[in-house]
Amino acid sequence: MPVILGISGSPRKGATDYAVQVALEEAARFPGITTRYWSVRGKKIAFCTHCDRCIREKTMCHIQDDIKELEELVLEADGFIIGSPVYDMNITAQLAACFNRLRPIFLVHPGKLRNKVGGAIALGGTRHGGQETALLAIINFYLMHEILVCGGIGGCYSGGTVWTRDGKAQGAADDEVGMATVRGLGKAIGEAVWVTSMGRSLWEEKKRELGVADSGPVRDHAI
Repeated sequence: MPVILGISGSPRKGATDYAVQVALEEAARFPGITTRYWSVRGKKIAFCTHCDRCIREKTMCHIQDDIKELEELVLEADGFIIGSPVYDMNITAQLAACFNRLRPIFLVHPGKLRNKVGGAIALGGTRHGGQETALLAIINFYLMHEILVCGGIGGCYSGGTVWTRDGKAQGAADDEVGMATVRGLGKAIGEAVWVTSMGRSLWEEKKRELGVADSGPVRDHAI
C-alpha cells in the first residue's frame, strides 16, 4: 500500500507541525494509504561540509546523526508532504540541512525517488511574507530528485500557503483560506500517490517488455 511521508521543517511544535498533520489526514482519507511523520524538532542534524566523501565512495552521508532515520523514511515513501515556516523568505536552516544531507540518494539509490510525488507547505507570520519563495525551495528539492511536483487542487497552484499571524497552531487554524489550500494539497497528494504508485508498477513491467534502458540525468561530477 502507498506510504506518504510528512516532514515538518520547524524547530518548534506549532503551525508547521499542525499544517503538515492536517494535510496528511486529508491524504489518508484515500483507502489504503498509510501516513508517516517526521519533524526536525529536537533532532540532531549536522550541516553538510561538502567533503564529497559520498561521491567518492558512493555511500550515503558518513555523519552519524538523526538524518539516518530520515533517509530510511524517504526511501520507503511513495509521496511527500514537506512543510516549513518562512525564514527570511526561505525554508529553515534545519530543513535545508536535511535536503543537503540527502544529496547522495541520486547516486547510491539511482532512480529510487523517480516518479514519486511531492507537495509543499509554507507558513508565514504575514499574509505575503515569503511563502511562495519558501515553497520553491522545497519544490526544487523534489525536482532535483526527479519527484513529480503536485501543487494541489483549486487555487493552490504551488502548494499550501498559510498566514499564521505568529499564532502557532491556533494562528494557522484561524486562517481559513490558507488551511483550505493545505487540505486541498493533502487531497491532491493522496490521489496522485495512488496514480503514480500504480503507474510506476505498470511501467516497470512495460519497460522490460519494450527493452527501455534505465536512464536519468547526467551524473558525472568530473565534467
